[in-house]
Amino acid sequence: MYFKVGVTCAVAAPAGVPFPLVNPDIYRTVDFLADHGFDSIELHLQKPSDVDGAKIKEYCAQKGIMISSIGTGMAYGGEGLSITSPDEDVRRRAVKRLKDQLDLASELECSIVIGSMRGVIPDGETKAVIDERLLEACKELCDYAEHGRGSIVIEAIDRFETNYLRTAEEVMEIIGWTGSDKLSVHLDTYHMNMEEQDWKKPVLLCGDRLRHVHVADNNRNYPGWGLIDFKPFLEALDEIGYDQTLTLECYPVPDGETAVTRGLACLRGLMSENDCIKMGAYGPHIFAIYLKARN
Repeated sequence: MYFKVGVTCAVAAPAGVPFPLVNPDIYRTVDFLADHGFDSIELHLQKPSDVDGAKIKEYCAQKGIMISSIGTGMAYGGEGLSITSPDEDVRRRAVKRLKDQLDLASELECSIVIGSMRGVIPDGETKAVIDERLLEACKELCDYAEHGRGSIVIEAIDRFETNYLRTAEEVMEIIGWTGSDKLSVHLDTYHMNMEEQDWKKPVLLCGDRLRHVHVADNNRNYPGWGLIDFKPFLEALDEIGYDQTLTLECYPVPDGETAVTRGLACLRGLMSENDCIKMGAYGPHIFAIYLKARN
């Protein structure tokens, strides 16, 4: 069992967000990832103009780093842009921003994440109304994405951050309504820990419509510094043939670089342990050699 591992990175971000690597020099961040055995990067951008698309694509290619996705949530937190806002002008500007992000995603050949930008169900509004607005926006965005190489993933987010689309099943329902191959599911173990009842069933439900994954422990620190048993989750990903990246999106505790390198070691260890178990009697011996080499 092997999965690519990456990190959510930003050139700037407000305090308290779970982006472990924030550096205005994104190229130094790419250098760090390449030097420490990572496979991919998620660019969390308030605006696509925050980076030079052609330049960052070329630099990542030179360093052997895949660009997995573009996070968009800071446009909601910083500007209030939401595709389900009661304000039609806000909805229009939110869709325009996401189209701009899709243009960059097409250049980088990656997905954009619709997380907090899908909005919430405000007091006085019904879920049916919000569903209608979301579906209208998603259809427009999917039609736009058909003309490029970018795609869209919708993230299931826990109850403490939203009251809308909290589980894999709810996101899959929206995807079914659109009928577009450009729209897929994004799961995050931190959110799943609060909203799902099982580590395997949501993954199996999504199947090949699961196209992006964030990993963090139950306290949103790096994997291995909490209570989550990641084995059944990784086993489920292996079962569906998941071939995208696992992206560390965790707090920079004790600091960002330490957090992601420890998180990477934890995930790689679990992958190797699983392979050793499959190898039977030789497994424990080989895994012990791996641990000794890692330490």
